Amino acid sequence: MKTPYKLNGNLTEIEVNEEVAETLADFHREEKNYARKERWRKEVSIEALYAETGWEPQDETVDILGDYLAKEEVATLRCAIKQLNEKQQRLVQLYYYEQKTMPQIAKQLGVSKMAISKQLSVVHKDLKNIFEKL
Repeated sequence: MKTPYKLNGNLTEIEVNEEVAETLADFHREEKNYARKERWRKEVSIEALYAETGWEPQDETVDILGDYLAKEEVATLRCAIKQLNEKQQRLVQLYYYEQKTMPQIAKQLGVSKMAISKQLSVVHKDLKNIFEKL
């Protein structure tokens, strides 16, 4: 059986038995598949893009460190608020989360605006002390 064979860049036909012809055909198929995979990898892979240009994809709109620190701060703040007494926690809820004004809170709780102002000052002082311990 004659089969094409490339030697030193020259293509010739050589006479071989069927087993050798099949082996050569398998080698040829494997070479073509490998070349195709390498070509595809170079055309579409991020690794190839980095190898060729040094460019790494990065989303400039996302601040991973900033987001992480913000989440940590929120977790720390929640932990600190849980250490306040129930009355102080309710005051924090009304003033900061529900964004009610001091007169609105005073009216709702049946106390003066000055009392709410003083209570918020105490809450701030207590939170500051809690943060210093954390």
